[in-house]
Amino acid sequence: MKAKYHVVIVGSGIGGLSTAEVLSGNGLDILLIDENVHLGGQLLRKSERYSKNIFKFDPDIIKTKGFSLIQKTRESTDVIDRISRAQVLGIFNNKRLLIHTEAPENPNKKSGQILEVQAEHLVLATGARERYLPFKGWTLPGVMSLGAAQILMKSHGVLPAYNTLIAGTSPLMMPLASEILSNQGKVAAVLDGNPFSKKLDFLPLIHNHWPKLVEGAFYTTKMMLKRVPMINRARVIEARGKESFESVIMAKTTSEGGIINGTETEYPAGALAIGHGFVPNIELAVQAGCDIEYQKAKGGWVVTADRNLESSVDDLYAVGEITGIAGGKKSYIQGKIAAVSILKRLDKLNFKKQSTHLSKQMKQLYSLNHKQTAYAGFLNHLCQLPALAYQQIPDETLICRCEDITMGTIKKAIQQDFITSGGLKKATRCSMGRCQGRICGTIILDIIMAFTGKSPEKIGPSLARAPVKNVAISSFLDPAG
Repeated sequence: MKAKYHVVIVGSGIGGLSTAEVLSGNGLDILLIDENVHLGGQLLRKSERYSKNIFKFDPDIIKTKGFSLIQKTRESTDVIDRISRAQVLGIFNNKRLLIHTEAPENPNKKSGQILEVQAEHLVLATGARERYLPFKGWTLPGVMSLGAAQILMKSHGVLPAYNTLIAGTSPLMMPLASEILSNQGKVAAVLDGNPFSKKLDFLPLIHNHWPKLVEGAFYTTKMMLKRVPMINRARVIEARGKESFESVIMAKTTSEGGIINGTETEYPAGALAIGHGFVPNIELAVQAGCDIEYQKAKGGWVVTADRNLESSVDDLYAVGEITGIAGGKKSYIQGKIAAVSILKRLDKLNFKKQSTHLSKQMKQLYSLNHKQTAYAGFLNHLCQLPALAYQQIPDETLICRCEDITMGTIKKAIQQDFITSGGLKKATRCSMGRCQGRICGTIILDIIMAFTGKSPEKIGPSLARAPVKNVAISSFLDPAG
């Protein structure tokens, strides 16, 4: 560990790795920070085991590039310093980072230690988290997010259950179903909240995104061969079970998104994996002072960045999902753009041949990045839920799990004119618990919009202050570990 680096990259997903690969070999001091022990983020987690059959084939081409990046990062001639299992708690003046990490040299210090690092150039590639729609029983053991189910299999080699039900509107549903089947589990059904017609909006994008069509066809064929029921326009309205999840109540929905009474059907299963797309992890960028904007087609609140991915804060770059939800390919492209921009700023492109080559490459990267914007619009439209979905949440349903705040409490506060994110937070304590609004914050914004019709700009985003994640006081009392 050094006290100062030319470049610090927060997040070692495909965006962070892409940035590091381009920067390496130029004599720079580079630091890569990530919460996980492994490189690659959620996208590039490898399953512990796969069944030996034809379905071992992975149709996601960008993953192949991603695993290649991991290998290159490990074999780089430049020493890229890494801190794993680390959380950046705050970004202060002159891009000084406050980091909480484990203390391997002192195993008795369970709370970890605090480090400070100075960055000349800072790249935030902090990714995204899942979006949820609360329903009765969603806190039962056995009900989990789609990403959590993936982590169980990829990091621990454990199926969510032998028989898993998959639901929501997320692009993760079909890959997860495929992974469960490949690991010799069973998929009870795939309950898709979207009508099939909504997916046809992809047709104008086929020319630039045909690998996604191949990927979708692969997963659909696999589900059909395995006789997995796939039901469109289906929404989970209740999870049932005495001590843990046992079954789900599903109902069909209207074209406006309302529940059709009398269509309720019960599906028994060992676990439920559910999700409704993604939300950018912009907390660090907000705390650092970066401008943000609400873009419905990009997944919500995103970091404002210029063509070279530089934010409103000088020499601080935003890469990947925090500039708009669009998947691994966009993150891969943006990592390269940000890296070349930093090399130019550091005057590392001295050779005419290299400069000419990179200039041509940048034009291509700008074009590719623009094309991903169109795909982002389709993806986020697919995941979007109608206002009726939030209006029909029962009053007794928990919204803020940390503080035990129900839908009824939130509706009452809205009726009393607490109709901003900050106002509702003060009135009810929503988003003030352990997760700091990472689960309920976006839900609350959508609920306020659904009941008031106000724009996100008038409601306002949730603020982020250091430390942006929970940390034990003992870590600060003994910062040297």
